[in-house]
Amino acid sequence: MKKALIIQNKYVGDVLVASTLAKNLHKLFPNISVDIVCYNKAIGVVEHNPYLRNIISFDDNELKKIGNLLKLSSQIRKENYDIILDPYAKLQSRIIVFRSKAKFKISYDKPVFKYIYSHVIKEYEEPKYSCCTSLDDRMKLLSPFEPNFSELDYQTDIFLTENEIQLAKQELVENGVDFTKPILIFGVLGSEENKSLPLEYMATLVNHFIENVDANFLFNYIPNQQAQVDVILEHIPKKSQIITSVLGKNVREFAAILSHADAVIANEGGAINMAKAMKKPTFSIFSPHKFRRDWGCYENSYKHQSFHLEDVYPEVYNVTSIDELLKKPLPFYQLMSPHYMIPVIERFLADNHIPTTKLDLHYPKNKISAVLITKNEERNIENFIRDFSFAEELIIVDSFSSDRTIELIRKYQNIRLYQRIFDNFAAQKNYALDKATQDWILFFDADEQLNDELKVELLKKVHSNSTIDAYFIKRKFYFQGKPMHFSGWQNDRAIRMLRRGKGRYGENRKVHEIMQIQGSVGTLEHKLDHFSLENVDDYIKKLDLYAKLKAKELHENGKVPNVFHLKIKPIFRFVHHYIFRLGILDGKNGYIIAKIYSNYVSKRYAYLKMYINRNKS
Repeated sequence: MKKALIIQNKYVGDVLVASTLAKNLHKLFPNISVDIVCYNKAIGVVEHNPYLRNIISFDDNELKKIGNLLKLSSQIRKENYDIILDPYAKLQSRIIVFRSKAKFKISYDKPVFKYIYSHVIKEYEEPKYSCCTSLDDRMKLLSPFEPNFSELDYQTDIFLTENEIQLAKQELVENGVDFTKPILIFGVLGSEENKSLPLEYMATLVNHFIENVDANFLFNYIPNQQAQVDVILEHIPKKSQIITSVLGKNVREFAAILSHADAVIANEGGAINMAKAMKKPTFSIFSPHKFRRDWGCYENSYKHQSFHLEDVYPEVYNVTSIDELLKKPLPFYQLMSPHYMIPVIERFLADNHIPTTKLDLHYPKNKISAVLITKNEERNIENFIRDFSFAEELIIVDSFSSDRTIELIRKYQNIRLYQRIFDNFAAQKNYALDKATQDWILFFDADEQLNDELKVELLKKVHSNSTIDAYFIKRKFYFQGKPMHFSGWQNDRAIRMLRRGKGRYGENRKVHEIMQIQGSVGTLEHKLDHFSLENVDDYIKKLDLYAKLKAKELHENGKVPNVFHLKIKPIFRFVHHYIFRLGILDGKNGYIIAKIYSNYVSKRYAYLKMYINRNKS
């Protein structure tokens, strides 16, 4: 083989990983000459690369003009390349490949256009060699010449001259950098807004490390992002300790500055990829729509680490499309609290010999108190604990359970357990509310379960700037594992989420208590799963307790039962559930539910009559 061409029309990260093909082509064919096609803006990462003969560059907007594209493809055709590697695999590169005379035209196996190539390869779904598919897929383009991919060199490189390195050092010194201390570079913004951690979050990170790390702090960003950087600086009291004047006039100069860094902490993107090519320790903050499997290169060692939304809320990806993450990234970025990242970054710095004055190994969670009252809930208690493990605190008030409820609770750490004699639901729940210390309270029953959609919505509300103080949550009722669509529950909802101090249960009711909210109330979109009727006998026992409490409440209010209450009202309740509330459409289960509730009403007034007779005697 004599000549090869690599086409990689994209920006810094893509061009860097594509340039590894040149190094490996020389390994396979020692006398080959290799050229690369790339955008002007990315030239800096491949200049002085000893494995490249020529860099064919252009303005990305100019190449969109068909005349310029045809001119470039004609120029490339005349070069008579033996190999063309096309990792870009877009319309522009396909036209170039189609018009070339190369024997080996290699790209990815994609519909329609794959027929213009001599070889097409299937891309990896998961990384295999370098911890990222972006590198593995490019190396796979060499499979017609080297089937053993483990023999290839996956390390990206930027080749600087000694003069460039010294000039960068001189500029750093002139701008106040103290070379006796570590140099930390913060990439405070990504290339676009949807690839950037919220500004206030980045300010929180920077503030923490200014307070706890004795180092030089440099900001990296594109000059046209200055207004956003000014917003970040407004939130940093010790902004005088940050050097923002050393940016480098171009990619090449920034690479020279990177050569002196001890670590880079940045939104995943070009700066991170350049730092990896300079063999500098990196901590990447991934945007929610990008993934480690694609760009977490070299993260198989302590030197390169990262943080991703899926580290704390993997369920987001079960219920949210990538398109939604791209179109509206902010609600998902807001789930990436700095409090999650700080201990992970501290470990990263410690692993790379940059000491912190305060290593905070605590992993703070959301400012949520998950609250529960229990009595003999051994069947449900562990589901509740797992469902609400994302909360900062779990508070359980137990009414002296006689089954294994307490034993199971004590298996878990960090649960605040209280025991109180049960008098009525409102008093018991208000006691539990008073124990909460966090900003938001989630007050679910043990037989209510979170699904991924609802959990993500709850978290988005907690991290949003909404002024709403409490939320109704609709419930999806299950009868022995099967969803019920009617029977009176189709519009069932209850307040299950509120700001601390904004609500209490009215104590005028002993059962079917109502949350009284001081403030605005909204309704969440997604429903919780309510499994209260898994066992018919248990449910009848629960309703029997409700009947006693309701009867006691009615008795205290001077209510006296009559024939209507004892005979007519139970029948009406059956008809209400089964006919008016469409229980008949739920089949046999709808009939059973209507019958259970009819019996509940009958018991309520039977107990009321019993209390009255007892007092008379």
